[in-house]
Amino acid sequence: MIRHTALLLAVVGVRLHLPSEVVSQAPPKIAALGLCPLSSNGIIPNCRLAYRTFGRMNPARDNTVLIPTWLLGRSEDWVPLLGPDAILDTTKFHVVVVDALANGLSSSPSNTDSAARDVFAGLTIGDMVVAQHRLVHEHLGIEHLRAVLGFSMGGMQAFEWAVRYPTELDLAIPISGSPRVGNFDRLLWTKYLDEVTAGLSGLVGREEAWLRVARLETLMLRTPSAVNRESWDSVDASIRSEAAMLAKTWDLADFAAQLLAIRRYDVAQSTGGDISRAASKVRSRLLIIHSPQDHIVTIEPSREFARRVRSDTLWVTSDCGHVTLWCERGTIRTAIAKFMAAGR
Repeated sequence: MIRHTALLLAVVGVRLHLPSEVVSQAPPKIAALGLCPLSSNGIIPNCRLAYRTFGRMNPARDNTVLIPTWLLGRSEDWVPLLGPDAILDTTKFHVVVVDALANGLSSSPSNTDSAARDVFAGLTIGDMVVAQHRLVHEHLGIEHLRAVLGFSMGGMQAFEWAVRYPTELDLAIPISGSPRVGNFDRLLWTKYLDEVTAGLSGLVGREEAWLRVARLETLMLRTPSAVNRESWDSVDASIRSEAAMLAKTWDLADFAAQLLAIRRYDVAQSTGGDISRAASKVRSRLLIIHSPQDHIVTIEPSREFARRVRSDTLWVTSDCGHVTLWCERGTIRTAIAKFMAAGR
């Protein structure tokens, strides 16, 4: 889970010049997939995926990096993280940032005919990845990916790609993601759903529901020490600004669909719940990046999976917790660049 770019940078104390693309982005491209069958046996009709591309594909067509979006994230939010001095160098790589199902740009409850909206209650991370696989192959004509890189829910999708399509990518780089939801995480997602459900059912107003979500997010996003260093006025103002932004730009039903997908996530779903079998399917090299101080996506499942697949790891100690990607972006950028350059 993550805030919109400008607010996030203010919260974590990062001073970063935001390129004009962040303020004024052209609409994303839309790929029409027709019907999207879900693992729940539901079907999304008139299924669409939104996406943005950056950089150029090389003549060998082997430099594409796919980036799925995070929870409460959209493809434009990745713009300040892409470029020669950013997390991923778009002068070297052809980057496709894909909007995950149910984020309001790709097919979601909010933009799907009312008769079919209920199917999103069964949406899974695997369903998101299957749709992305169709985008890559059917619409972009890309047979093989250099890497799949993602943050938070995007990191979960990177794990899923590595297990579900083991021979179709060289590298997977999950950042602050998880191969399966831990008990602490499941409790947290359930609490988020409680607040969202209260808004959807009319028990509280829509704005109040988003205010409750923003309070919970602020409570868990960073460590207690990081929050305590701010004045209460600053914390409260940030919460209210976040709530207003979310109420303006997000639909509660879309958020609920992605929360449900996260809460049930387990990369071993396709192997009958056997994490050893899931790990044994992995053929790509992994760089797993996480912070032990992450209170939103806890680190233990990532550590376990890293041992099973003998992946490269970067465990980053930071009071920024879940948003260590922004606070320690120099360290993380260097690690990613070295990892992607190896074995070329």
